[in-house]
Amino acid sequence: MDDDMYEEGYPYMSYYAAYPPRLMATPPRPDPVTHYDVRFIDDVSMRSGKAIDLVFVLDCTGSMQRYINSVRDHIFAICDMIRGEEGLNGTDDLRVAIVNYRDHKPQDNTYVYKFNPFTSDIAVVQNYLKGLTAAGGGDGPEAVTAAMAACLTELEWRREAARMVVLIADAPPHGIGESGDQIKQGDPDGHDPLVVARAMAQHGITMFMVACEDTLSNYSRAVDFFTAICNMTSGVMLPLTTADLLAMTIVGSVLENMDMERLIGEIGREVAERIKEKGESLQSVEEVAQELHERLLLRNEQTKQVQLPDVYIQTEASRKNVSAWMNAQYIYDAAPNILPVVSRRLTDKFRKTNHNAGFQYTPGGRLPPRRRPSSEAKSEPVAIAAPVPSSPSRAGTSPTSPGRRIVQDFKPFGASSTNMSVFGAPMLPTGPGGGMFGSAGRTPNMNAMRGRDDNDDDDDDEGTQLRRDAISLDQARRIATQSVFRAGRLPL
Repeated sequence: MDDDMYEEGYPYMSYYAAYPPRLMATPPRPDPVTHYDVRFIDDVSMRSGKAIDLVFVLDCTGSMQRYINSVRDHIFAICDMIRGEEGLNGTDDLRVAIVNYRDHKPQDNTYVYKFNPFTSDIAVVQNYLKGLTAAGGGDGPEAVTAAMAACLTELEWRREAARMVVLIADAPPHGIGESGDQIKQGDPDGHDPLVVARAMAQHGITMFMVACEDTLSNYSRAVDFFTAICNMTSGVMLPLTTADLLAMTIVGSVLENMDMERLIGEIGREVAERIKEKGESLQSVEEVAQELHERLLLRNEQTKQVQLPDVYIQTEASRKNVSAWMNAQYIYDAAPNILPVVSRRLTDKFRKTNHNAGFQYTPGGRLPPRRRPSSEAKSEPVAIAAPVPSSPSRAGTSPTSPGRRIVQDFKPFGASSTNMSVFGAPMLPTGPGGGMFGSAGRTPNMNAMRGRDDNDDDDDDEGTQLRRDAISLDQARRIATQSVFRAGRLPL
């Protein structure tokens, strides 16, 4: 994304007027890449216990410098927070990789993507980040798909680790039908983001999208598209209010996902088997997710949860668009069926908050304080602390995550031929606006809870927080979805 588009009040369509259609034939669409041989390594030197492989995928086009700076300035503090909260004491328990991208020729003549492989030496990561600058980018959409594919083709993942990708961007990929897209056929090398997302899900790689606003929502299709991609990988779309909050958002997302990984490790096999018994449809995933949620609530299961201000307004058209993206094999199958979303995408309060903040980045940023175990306050928010200076990660920190009650008897579900769950409670509605799926049972929309409906006038906004609370239905859906993907049975 170019710098000019980021300026407040810059008219969206006039931005694209600077890039008139080229008087050349559109290149033919390349044959799609349909399979990825993800490389895994068995790290015998790693101590038994938790480990994390974390990839930052960074848009390095014109308007993204402040976000690059934020990752660079906070990478030590981010890693230190994750280590402390998760009790990662081993030298190699946390590895970080970087994939940075711009765009394909002729839109950008510098590079499509570059990467720094996984390393536990965070100083190496920071030095790599110091060399990244934001420039160029050509038309609006960028080489997002190439960068996503590079996570599968260029990096070596550990089988023992929780695997996560954090995409930080303010523009969509080519080929989804955005106005002004000069590479309408999509990725020139045949990568398709829907195929890549399904491959990530099958290999246990969760993708989070940090949406840099209010730029991304200026595109007509980007919000719904990235929501679908995150849903497919059991991740979450995280609209970012300011670059100051980037470090907090990353830390919270990783910590929340680690709780999901622990539960998948405990009960994922049983969840996948239960879904198989019910027919392996997306509707069965929803039903099992609700059963799972009830069972875990009875176990008093609590998880870390990132609480974000309401940002996106949900509409019937946006829900249908998410469904269309998720249920298409390739993006060119879905693109003709995407509905226009005529209403504004961002809430008035979000716009006001960001206008007052000026979309500024303050070196030092904000990170939440570490938490100690406490038997009090089941849902106590973690306030955003004053700026925390970056510091090298420290080994030997003690875990601060509260102890968890292990679920050992999830498997005995019991069949039910009624609309009642196995616990005797009525199933939640599964039509648009309720539950995970639409009326056809094929519309996962796990991010709806983070948006709002047109008639939602609630003006409460507590800011970005990290909480520990009773497991949410949204999280149960993520566990169920990821369990069935990892079992090799794709419900699409």
